[in-house]
Amino acid sequence: MIASVVVPLDGSELAEAALPYGKALAERFGATLHLVRVVDIDAPADVAAAARDYLAQTAQRLGLAAEIAVRYGDPAAEIIDLVLELPDPAIAMTTHGRSGLGRWLYGSVADRVVRGAGVPVLLIRSSMPQREPGAVHSILLPVDGSALAEAAIPYAKELARRFDATIHLVRVAETPEIYSLLSVPAGAPASADVLNQLAQQLVETATAYVNELAERLRSEGLRVEPHVLEGLAPEQLLAYERERQPSLVVMATHGRSGLSRVVFGSVAERLLREGTVPLLLIRPPEAAQES
Repeated sequence: MIASVVVPLDGSELAEAALPYGKALAERFGATLHLVRVVDIDAPADVAAAARDYLAQTAQRLGLAAEIAVRYGDPAAEIIDLVLELPDPAIAMTTHGRSGLGRWLYGSVADRVVRGAGVPVLLIRSSMPQREPGAVHSILLPVDGSALAEAAIPYAKELARRFDATIHLVRVAETPEIYSLLSVPAGAPASADVLNQLAQQLVETATAYVNELAERLRSEGLRVEPHVLEGLAPEQLLAYERERQPSLVVMATHGRSGLSRVVFGSVAERLLREGTVPLLLIRPPEAAQES
């Protein structure tokens, strides 16, 4: 599933925060680790040489067995071109926590990489507490019953196997949307009893779904904890994350429009901006994106 792990570096400690995660993924999957630095297309030879020395010294300092590459041009384009040359690639890169999604994500390098590379991208905020960098003991896997969300399941399963981690399978029953109908614009308020029944049905449907999915995953030898939460998805997932402190969140994103449909102003964006753990974004097949 992952045969190559790419960690883009720019010489900063910010970017280097992704190295423990890149190393861990490469080791657990038996993948080749690639460290890449992109320099300006007109950079003189000594700049490229210094970039290569930096990558080699970084690998040596951290005890990493890694391929190193210096490329010329636009950072996002060159990162995408590199991963397209590699077998079964994944990317681990850092975002700047102080400005939300930050300089590498907001309309910039990481956003374009997620949109254009079409491969799993692990995003680590620089301000996230580094309890055990690179360690994965538990995985938060949010699902909502859609094929898009389920596209992340194979990666969560394989990560759980490779790291011997527990999957926290969580679905949020968004009951506030039902109770918002108590005052309908057209006139008479909806019956509270009817809305209570609808909310209960929503919770029961969510519970049946996560329990069935959990049993399916357990039958494959995985440790799974199913949970149904009630409320708004971003708030409930953030609260769950803060309480349970999983090592990693795994979610899917629409590849055609990068992060814009699923991240910006949405659940994954909130988890990345306000959460405390790394976020692995998966680009699903086109069929899943359409459903």
